[in-house]
Amino acid sequence: MNKRIVQIIPSVISYIFAGLLAIYAVWSYTYCADVISQARAAGQLASGGNEYDIVSFYMGNCGQYVVFALLLTAAGLILQRQQPAQNKSDKAAASIAKTEAADEELDEWWGEYSSKEEA
Repeated sequence: MNKRIVQIIPSVISYIFAGLLAIYAVWSYTYCADVISQARAAGQLASGGNEYDIVSFYMGNCGQYVVFALLLTAAGLILQRQQPAQNKSDKAAASIAKTEAADEELDEWWGEYSSKEEA
């Protein structure tokens, strides 16, 4: 398989899971809104004084999925941005190897030059 495709796979998988969790969060939010509105219509829940319970119900049922989707999206972005850095590090290693080879050639040349002066 192509090296570039293999490097992209983890970030794509992260984006797919983030999308699925975001869809589930929206579906869960609509379900929570229906439950809250039905409870209000039936007179089982009053808006005044129960704000904490309502927010807690939303956070417990759909808030965590939004947070997980955001975290997976951030992980996908981090994985995606690391891939070019790896390519740059490969180029940097090649550049360092070329510099070391040039230094060795210079050491050989200066070694020959200084031995001619000593003779």
